[in-house]
Amino acid sequence: MISKSTIFLFIAASLATSCSNKGATKKDVDLLTANPWKYEMAGFGSGDYGNFDALDPTIAGSEKENTIIFRKDGTGYSQHTSKSKEGFPFIWAFKNDSTIYFQDQYYKVRVLSRHRLEIYADQRLGASNTRYTIVLSH
Repeated sequence: MISKSTIFLFIAASLATSCSNKGATKKDVDLLTANPWKYEMAGFGSGDYGNFDALDPTIAGSEKENTIIFRKDGTGYSQHTSKSKEGFPFIWAFKNDSTIYFQDQYYKVRVLSRHRLEIYADQRLGASNTRYTIVLSH
């Protein structure tokens, strides 16, 4: 019998081949996929430079222990460091050199370096605008 993870990865690989990383440079893909990432922080804020008004409680809690693996084929997974919990597969793709699809949403890339990835998405919550930022590091 085929497991759910196998089916998901098959579908994700098919979708990843249809999503294009043509807008991103080879260097960007290499930086993203070279090493596992760890959550440094994530949260909501109104400023442009990663100022947080409220931290995301799931990232501040147990998800902060997760390792995020981006593979060059457009698939990836989030694995808890204890490895006692099953990893969560995902798909990703660069839309262009400044936008990445990750966690079912498009994010602008603020920083992508050898040791740091900062991405954000502007959102409207009720009558106000807010920015959700994720910071990953090695």
